[in-house]
Order: sequence, then C-alpha cells, then structure tokens
Amino acid sequence: MDKAHELIKKLGQSDDYFERQKAAWALANLGEEAVDAVAEALEKGEFSDLRYKSAWILGKTGSARALKPLCYALLSDPDHVVREWSAAAMEALGNQEAVQPLVLAMKRDGSRDVRLRSAMALRALEAAEAFRDLLSYDDPEVRGMATTGLAKIGYAQSLPDVARLITDEDAEVRRRAAAYMGEIASEEGIEPLTRALQDDDVDVRCEALKSLGKIKGERAVDLALTALPDKEWKVRHTAVTALGEIGHDKALEALIEVMFSKDDEEIRAWAAWSLGEIGDKRAIEPLQKAYKTCPTEVMKKARDSLVEVFGEEV
Repeated sequence: MDKAHELIKKLGQSDDYFERQKAAWALANLGEEAVDAVAEALEKGEFSDLRYKSAWILGKTGSARALKPLCYALLSDPDHVVREWSAAAMEALGNQEAVQPLVLAMKRDGSRDVRLRSAMALRALEAAEAFRDLLSYDDPEVRGMATTGLAKIGYAQSLPDVARLITDEDAEVRRRAAAYMGEIASEEGIEPLTRALQDDDVDVRCEALKSLGKIKGERAVDLALTALPDKEWKVRHTAVTALGEIGHDKALEALIEVMFSKDDEEIRAWAAWSLGEIGDKRAIEPLQKAYKTCPTEVMKKARDSLVEVFGEEV
C-alpha cells in the first residue's frame, strides 16, 4: 500500500480525531502524489465525512488534476456538505475552468448553502461575465446572488444591467441592486437610487440611503434629504445617518431641525451625530443648545459631537 492510500485509510477509519486531521494534512502536503487516491475517496467513499475531507484536501493540493473530480462531486454527490466543500475547494484551486460547473450549481442545486458557496467561489474567481449572464435568470435568488457578486468584484461595467433590477419583481433583488450602487460608488447610480427611494419595501429604501452615504456629493445629499419625512422610523433613521456619512453642509439646517423636532429620540440623537460628521462650525451653537435642553440620548450625541469633533468644552 502506497503512502497516499495508507493515509486515506487512516482518514476514513481511525477513531482518533487528531490522527484523522494529521492524515488529512499529510495528504494535502503530498500534493500531486495524492490526487488520484484522494479523488477516488471523494467519488467512492462510503461516508460523507471522508468525502468532504477529500474535497478539502484536493483544494489544498493546488493540482489542476483535482478540478475534474471536484466538479463531479459538486454536481452529483448526494450529500450537500460534500457539494459545499467541493465548491470551496474549487475556489482554492483558482482555475477558471471551474466557472461553468459553479454556475450550474448556482442554478440547480437544492441546497441554499451550496448555491451560496458556489457564488462565493465565482466571486473569488472574479467571474464577472458569468454573474452578468445570471442577472436575467428566472430564479430571484440567483439574480440576487449575481448582483452581490458583481458588487463585491467591483464590476462597474454592469451598472446599466443592475439598474434594471431596481424594478425587479422580487424585493430582495431590488435591495441588492440598490446595495450594488453603493459598492460601485458612482454618480451614475444616483438615478436608479432615486427610483429605489420610492420603493414600497422599507429595506429597499434603507439600502438606497446607505448607498447614497457611500456615493456622497451634492446630488446624493439632495436625494437623501427627501427621505427625512418618510413614514417609516427605519427609513428616517437611515436617512439621518446617511446624511452624516455624506458629510455635505447642505444638510445642516435639515439636521438641526430634526434634532429639535418631536421625532423619536434616537433619530434626533443621530441627527446630532451627523452634525458632527459634517463638521461645519455653524452646528456648534445648536449642538450646545441641544446639550442643555434635549432628552438624554440627544444630549449625549450632541456632547460627543461638540467634544470629539469641534473640541468644545461642555
């Protein structure tokens, strides 16, 4: 029995956890020499524990020959854990030939964990064109994962394609499309976000505001200001913090008004925080007044802005 098969036997049969781990690392360190034996264990191993560890080992070998057995396991193993580990191992190999099998797994695997892990592997492979094609797939979860994949890659060329998803029938897809605009942080994202701020779904509107906080600039602040009167607490809260992240002095008067309004105390407190983030000295006097006259949470944030941003003694 050669060394690789001897280690496979320990990996599959030993009752000692540490011996199994030691065998797994030894196989990984054998590299090319272990690929055939480990691939056989991945395909024919009786127990899923042996098969998913074999997938992990194949990824660690870095061998191009490991890709084929991993693809087969990803698309056909009966255990979703083995399929998930196979996708992770394919990511570790970094081979572009893994793209199409991973796309197939995203489309048809019955386990969300496997679909998600396949999407993460495609991200690592920077498979932008594959994600772009998936934006029009009939399953909304796949469209959403593809949108996030493009965002994480930072693929700005797909902005017009993602912009169309701002009106998708699925709210989660729309939310992810709004988030993409923030990841790309281009002013071209302002127009789609204008539509997103009119969305019936609260989370979509909030995501649009978060993206405006990343894009910044005068157009972003103008749009974020329109959300301050929103009927939903969560949207108003996100609007106030987004204005602080944008940091444009055009929001100064509106935030002072919110700070002294009859709105929820936490929203008023974050208005005080945002005034500090903007850093305009015209906010000092209103913040001093808020520190003396407003409820506790507002007072605390006003004090933080005065002391930490403006260096005022209170």
